[in-house]
Amino acid sequence: MKKLIALLIAAMALAGCSSAPATPSATPAASETPAATGALKVGIGSVTTLSVADATADAEGKAQFNTTYATVVLEGDVIKYVSIDTAQNTGKFSTAGAVTAPEDITVTPTKKEKGADYGMLSASEIGKEWFEQIAAFEEYAVGKTVAELAAMPTLDKGDGNHTAVPDVEELKTSVTMTVGDYIKAVEVAAANAQEVEGVAQVGTGSFTSLSTADATADKDGQFQANTSFAVVALDADGKIVFTNIDTAQNTVKFSTAGAVTAPEDITKTPTKKEKGADYGMLSASEIGKEWFEQIAAFEAYTVGKTVAEVIEMPTFDKGDGNHTAVPEVEELKSSVTMTVGDYLKALSIAANNLTEIK
Repeated sequence: MKKLIALLIAAMALAGCSSAPATPSATPAASETPAATGALKVGIGSVTTLSVADATADAEGKAQFNTTYATVVLEGDVIKYVSIDTAQNTGKFSTAGAVTAPEDITVTPTKKEKGADYGMLSASEIGKEWFEQIAAFEEYAVGKTVAELAAMPTLDKGDGNHTAVPDVEELKTSVTMTVGDYIKAVEVAAANAQEVEGVAQVGTGSFTSLSTADATADKDGQFQANTSFAVVALDADGKIVFTNIDTAQNTVKFSTAGAVTAPEDITKTPTKKEKGADYGMLSASEIGKEWFEQIAAFEAYTVGKTVAEVIEMPTFDKGDGNHTAVPEVEELKSSVTMTVGDYLKALSIAANNLTEIK
């Protein structure tokens, strides 16, 4: 026994005096299934441009709404994921102030949703449709900071229609369309980004509803576009960890002579959230809450649920012709009494567009 102890002590001494480096442990093999990330920042933002024209003997009047919205996932200041789309809708009217187009105001797909039917291919000098060019631009943005993307060199083709075209070698054969609004939307999304734990998937979607009216002797005609866009982030279990919803609501009015009467300034196009207390729903709210307060309560309600559980929530119709799909949920009775139908549709589309965040 004494001899055994002596041998053990000697062996320990030799190990302590050894100058040979320790053998490093093997690096664990990467999991084939990516784990949910830690805290990332997720944001969504939009930019809306309006284009209007009076009706003349040679051409119908026009009101075009372009709401470009972007979702970003940031790791620090670096873009880890980006999705960009545009809801483009056009209304036309005659010199008598009668609505002539669109014939069906329920058909409002985005540029991405139109896919090959958008119709840019024939005018593209590189033979690429809009959805192909935006995919290339999104890929280019990943791995860069928002500041780097915003500072990218651009050029003006000089035809009056193409400003902020990328002047980047990497994009010369893939993106020749204007990207100014896309960059602005990414900047707004980044400014709105919030830290979110456990993001495994992110999806973005929108739903646009149009309302139209002919001009009469008593009232101007109008086109109103309501583009509700949403981002939803899910954890590894498919539960919502973050929801953000906003609506770009813009109205163009015209007279019985087909002349545009409003808005006077087509450059002012804030969303409902951006309007904040100035949106003006407070006076009509039976619970004394403005739109931004009600949507915040609705967003908070979604967290911890699956998308299916949210979009299948009980709703009712107030019967006044204006309020369908009002939440009939005890938890929301004192915080959300506005219509949520378009928000549920936008969330449903977002869930169909989910992308894994690696």
